[in-house]
Amino acid sequence: MFSRLNMPTTRVHSVEAAGLGGSSKAARPLPTFYIFSIAIVIIVTSAISLRRDGIFACPASGYDGDYYLGYCQGRSYGDYDHGAFWFALETAARDHATAADILFVGNSRMQFGFSAPALQRWSATQGFKYYLLGFSHVENATFIAPLLSSLKPAARAYVINLDQFFVEEETLPGRDVMHRPETRTRYVTKQTWQAFHRVVCSALSFLCGWEVTFYRQRNTGEWRLGGSRGLVPSGVGLADLPPASPDRLAREAARAAQFIANLGVERRCIILTYVPTRESERATAEKLASTLGFDLIAPDVKDLRTFDGSHLDPESAERFTTGFLAMSWPRLRECLK
Repeated sequence: MFSRLNMPTTRVHSVEAAGLGGSSKAARPLPTFYIFSIAIVIIVTSAISLRRDGIFACPASGYDGDYYLGYCQGRSYGDYDHGAFWFALETAARDHATAADILFVGNSRMQFGFSAPALQRWSATQGFKYYLLGFSHVENATFIAPLLSSLKPAARAYVINLDQFFVEEETLPGRDVMHRPETRTRYVTKQTWQAFHRVVCSALSFLCGWEVTFYRQRNTGEWRLGGSRGLVPSGVGLADLPPASPDRLAREAARAAQFIANLGVERRCIILTYVPTRESERATAEKLASTLGFDLIAPDVKDLRTFDGSHLDPESAERFTTGFLAMSWPRLRECLK
C-alpha cells in the first residue's frame, strides 16, 4: 500500500515486531479498501437486479412515435399504465382520452384487439377522435368507472368490451393505485427510470433483455408490443365456454346497468362487443348484452390467431377491427353527428 511504501525502513521493522497489537497508520487504508469493495459489489448486484428483474429486463424498441412504456414484465417493474392515468403522470394521455369522441373501454384483449391500422384509417377518414382506454391484468369497471369520474370525458359514444368487465373483484394494480397512499411514489420512480431505459437500451440494446413489454401511444391509447420472451401463439375459440350462471349474470347486469347510466350518453351510443380469445366466453357476453337490452356487436371472423394464447396478433386484430367497424359504423355515425 502507498502509505506503507513511503515509511522509513526502521519503522517498518518496528511495526512488524509489534505484532497484531500495533496501532500503525499502515493498517488504516484497509477499511477504505473494504468499503470500496463493498460499494462495487452493491453496484454490480444492483445492475444485475435491474437487468434481470427491473426495467432493463425489457427492450426499448417502442418509445418512438409518442409512446410510453406501460408495462415491463420484470418482477420489480411490472405495471406503470394504471398509475400513469390514476396519478396523472402522463397528462397528455389523459387529455387525449378526455377529448376523444369515442372511448373504447375494457381489458388488454380489447387493447390489442383494436390497436389496428383499420381503426386509425377510419378515424382519419371520418374525422373523429377515438381513444383506447383499456388496461392490463384483466382490468374491469371497478377501476375504470372511478377513472372516468376523474377524467370527465367528452365522449359521445362508448365501446365496451364485455370480457370480464363487470366482475366485482378489484385487480391487484387497480387496488394498489386506488387505495394505497405510498403507491404514487413508486409510480413516479417508475416514470423516472423510463428516461434512462430509453437512452441506454436504444444505444446499447445488448445490455437489455427481451421480456414482454407494451407501450401506449399517448394520443390514441393504442398499444405496441415489445419483447417476445415466453410467448406461445395459439388459435382463437379453441374452447367455447358455456354461459355464466344466472346468478353471476344477474350480478354483472346490475353493475353494468349502473355503469352505463353514469356515462351520460344515449343508450343507442353504447356499443357492447366481445374481442375473441383462445377460450371464448362469447356466450356469456351475448347473454349479458341481451339482459341489458343491447345487441352484441362482435363480428364472427374466421381463423383468428393470438400471439400469446390470449391477445389477437396484428393481422387478426386488423381483420376483427375491420369487421367491427362495418357493423358498428351506422350507429356511431348517428351518435357523432
